[in-house]
Amino acid sequence: MTPELSVFLVSASGMTLAYTVLYPRLAQKSLNRMMALDLALSAALLIVVGMVYYGSGTGFSLLLFSVPWWAFTLICAAVVEVPLFIWFCKRWNIDLFPPPE
Repeated sequence: MTPELSVFLVSASGMTLAYTVLYPRLAQKSLNRMMALDLALSAALLIVVGMVYYGSGTGFSLLLFSVPWWAFTLICAAVVEVPLFIWFCKRWNIDLFPPPE
């Protein structure tokens, strides 16, 4: 298994878990709550992938250029998260542009 595929699968697994198990269980489903949990999830992904690839010198290819493991992890997580985020917000009627308080 290539390093890119393994990082993509870890990111996809983490985001799928978040959007199908963790986020639906939130008592108050709001953009701010989701962002806070997403920050924690991103940190957990970076820790898990970093335990394998930190200091290894492994290059990750993004077709046109090479990026470090942490950038590849964040990009993969974002690519997987965007469609899940749109689906979740529509499903739970989360307002993406709440009025200022």
